Amino acid sequence: MSLNFFKIIHWKKLLYIVLVQFLFKICFLHDQGFETRLSFWLFGLLSLATVFTLASGYLTSYSVRKYHQKHLKYTVKRAMGAAVLSVLAALALCTFVSLQIQEPLYVLIGIVAVILVNVYSIYVTKKTFFSNIINAFVKTISVLTVWWFDTPVGLNEEQWDVYFKLQLIAMFYVSVSFLGNIVRETVRDIVNINHDYTYAHKTIPIVLGRKRAKNIALIIAFIASLIVFAFAIVFIKNKFILTTILLLGTFPEMYFIYHLLNARTQREFQFLLKISAVLYALALLSVPVVAYYFRYVI
Repeated sequence: MSLNFFKIIHWKKLLYIVLVQFLFKICFLHDQGFETRLSFWLFGLLSLATVFTLASGYLTSYSVRKYHQKHLKYTVKRAMGAAVLSVLAALALCTFVSLQIQEPLYVLIGIVAVILVNVYSIYVTKKTFFSNIINAFVKTISVLTVWWFDTPVGLNEEQWDVYFKLQLIAMFYVSVSFLGNIVRETVRDIVNINHDYTYAHKTIPIVLGRKRAKNIALIIAFIASLIVFAFAIVFIKNKFILTTILLLGTFPEMYFIYHLLNARTQREFQFLLKISAVLYALALLSVPVVAYYFRYVI
């Protein structure tokens, strides 16, 4: 029963979001010596609030899609109850954190997030290219929202300059991640085209065909690689940052594009999903490397 529940709420995706949130907190804020609004305790509660918010959406979507089905391992009634509890937990945690940092209006962010996530889950039950974009955006905004809550306080002019640069780097990471998520989900849709067709989903491979879907994924992946390369050029005089971006960003992206360009069979597209997972791991690895440079080198 519990295994079915964790599968419904996509626990791996939620764990990844929490990992990125804490990685940004540790590398771009705490290790830089910044005093921020949120202690690690409050930050953990806020991160948990985002988990409950997204989990409520997944549970609501499951309840709507499975409403008329019987003999489910995880019943609709139980899923609906879990969704309600998740919403209440998310709002309670967001309210508590907002009051602790003396920003009561921030509660509205939690309320709006819960409403949007669940309304979307109710009315969008079929997979489409648009739903892939929305899902990628939700992951991005989940990281940025926590970042905005946890702003530094009492910075001097030099620290503000460093913090501004770190904000730009954080935006770079989430932007590339946004595009990467779209590419990854498009490739996944190609792999699952037969399954999605059975359930009447309207994914890009079903609507336009596998070849055109692959071309769209190629274009987006190429744009993402150009962004990464352009970011490397910005730091061309800085050999440390330049090398880090090239080794952990540009070269792996080009490797992925090469295999995507030549992908034809189901197995080759499945291999691309594995490469994509490695790219995410390398991107996460680059975060502490870049943060180390800003803390101890410049």
